[in-house]
Amino acid sequence: MKTTTYFLIFLFLLIPYSITLASSSSKLDTEEISIVAVGDITIGSNLTPFIERQGAGAFFEGTASIIQSADVATVSLNTSISDRGEPDPRREPRFRAAPGLARALANAGFDAVTLATPHIMDFGIEALQDTVTNLEWYNVKYMGAGTSPAAANAPAWLEVKAKKIALLAYLRGNEFNMASLDPVASAAYSQMVRAVQEVDNTAELVIVWLHWGKRDIEPTAKQASIGRQRIFAQALINAGADLVLCQQLHTLGGIELYKGKPIVYSLADFIYDTYSLQYARTVIPKVTFVEGTLKSIELIPILVDKLDKSIPQPILLKAKGSTAEAADKNLEESAIETLQEYQKRCAALKTEVIIEGERGWITTSTNPSKAFE
Repeated sequence: MKTTTYFLIFLFLLIPYSITLASSSSKLDTEEISIVAVGDITIGSNLTPFIERQGAGAFFEGTASIIQSADVATVSLNTSISDRGEPDPRREPRFRAAPGLARALANAGFDAVTLATPHIMDFGIEALQDTVTNLEWYNVKYMGAGTSPAAANAPAWLEVKAKKIALLAYLRGNEFNMASLDPVASAAYSQMVRAVQEVDNTAELVIVWLHWGKRDIEPTAKQASIGRQRIFAQALINAGADLVLCQQLHTLGGIELYKGKPIVYSLADFIYDTYSLQYARTVIPKVTFVEGTLKSIELIPILVDKLDKSIPQPILLKAKGSTAEAADKNLEESAIETLQEYQKRCAALKTEVIIEGERGWITTSTNPSKAFE
């Protein structure tokens, strides 16, 4: 009798603990995973003196808070990180950043970079090898290029909240890279689809960068006619990708929701140091998933410009009267205007953007306000 009593007391004491465990497990299963992506970083050797003097971290001072706020931050690295290599005479202009850039990328909060970009081979295989070594030293994952075709086509893996995230990257061949595609993952339709299918069963989320190379069309409001890019991107979603970043040099595109998954049609330049940018005002999308399902996309407006007209440094745009800094930099109302322009680009792809203050939102929810909580 006494034994039975003790057993019942034990069960009674165990109930709250079991409820707590169940609650914790349920919370873990429904945790959000957020992803931030930014456009091309294209830095040449003319900025090497600045990097050596002040550090490449200055490039990211205005946006590091946004980059670090996400569970996964990824960027298109359109330059090698090296002080070696011979310039390819067939490539003009050519870009090669000082080794300090790798550390700055890590400190800024970037987790993974795509090397499947048009200028990654401007200084040959030695510069690519240095890029890989520098990124590995600072534990920044890379994909889309490597010292062998197998390495170039291998996915990068991240673990976030006990979930596996797979990232793949490909470059669509053009005059920039056709002569040396071996170290760079080529955007071959069947190869990309098969690679996505292979990682889909293991990964909670699959992210694919698809760099389309040189701009061959002028961006207009009729973005629904972007043709093959759209076909390729949608095929990747069909294969199992959850987010496709379809980058193109110097081009700003909208966002399409295809089968509930986002396709970003180019984020334009993030850091570019050679001439006046075609798109000085753009956005950083912050994509949030819950249990592999898209919850929302926060659109963060930024100014991609040069600090004091010499050093490229993206900064957050503000609404009128929000801060003294915004007024000093003549950024009043720029956030709203940028979001309104981007809203039109997304509308051309049948995607609704809701503007709330200094942010834009894309959501699949029937009650959009819940996505902002």
